[in-house]
Amino acid sequence: MPKYFFVVNPVSGRGRGQAVGKEVESLIRHEKLQCEVVYTERPWHAAELAQDAAKHYDIIVCVGGDGTLNEVVNGIYGTHKPLGIIPVGTGNDFVRAVHIPFQTGKAFRLLMQNHRRTIDLGKANERYFHNGVGIGFDAHVVNTSNRVRHLKGNAVYLYSVLKTLLSYRPHLIKVAIDGKQTIRDFFMVTVGNGTSLGGGFYLTPDAKMDDGTFDLCLIQNMPVKDILINLIKVYRGRHKEDPRVDIQRARVIQFSSEQGFAVHADGELLTMNSKSLKIEIVPAALEIIA
Repeated sequence: MPKYFFVVNPVSGRGRGQAVGKEVESLIRHEKLQCEVVYTERPWHAAELAQDAAKHYDIIVCVGGDGTLNEVVNGIYGTHKPLGIIPVGTGNDFVRAVHIPFQTGKAFRLLMQNHRRTIDLGKANERYFHNGVGIGFDAHVVNTSNRVRHLKGNAVYLYSVLKTLLSYRPHLIKVAIDGKQTIRDFFMVTVGNGTSLGGGFYLTPDAKMDDGTFDLCLIQNMPVKDILINLIKVYRGRHKEDPRVDIQRARVIQFSSEQGFAVHADGELLTMNSKSLKIEIVPAALEIIA
């Protein structure tokens, strides 16, 4: 029987993580698993726990959202240990893409079946990511959403989008896509390994996690009225119809700007003022249970 290590973020999902962790502990007792369950206590703790656990356990399981999952991925990358997921988060974009159930009991049963698949990862400078990176507007949205306390679920993202629209102003960004360079005042750029970000915004709806490339969505600056129209279209991936939206495939993308730009990875804000960023695909980098 494999030995499991469960990393639980008790504050994931606006505080649901603690209750989900206890539910998982009950399921573990019923299955009589060989395992350890540890709750995170601070930012980046999940990465540290996962990295150490990979030396002693066969399967590392993340109980949390995309942000916790990002930490665990960074912790176990290179160890060749498989990753299981019990989702708790607000957006759950990644688990939606790999068809892991949102319900704890169903996700746990899927984990016990131990069906595995291999996916690509991305690398943003020195940070690995599993789902996607956002530059510009959606990184500002993440910054806004981090301060929202009175809403839950997709309402957090929708509120944050509308609030951010009132103040956001794009900057000129130099983008080199597999060596081909362009400079524009992009409203936002999404580098997608998965199909969606932000709780169901299908910015890269045709992306595949095992094809060795990113899907890249570059949206030019446009009037607020047109942004709102495209916002509705993004829920179905129909924003591609707008000529100011450019979707390409790429393996290496480099960004630079003297003015600086905001960046998030998997919904975790990395910086509000990056001057240079290199993103590259890492093919067949992670085995997941899904």
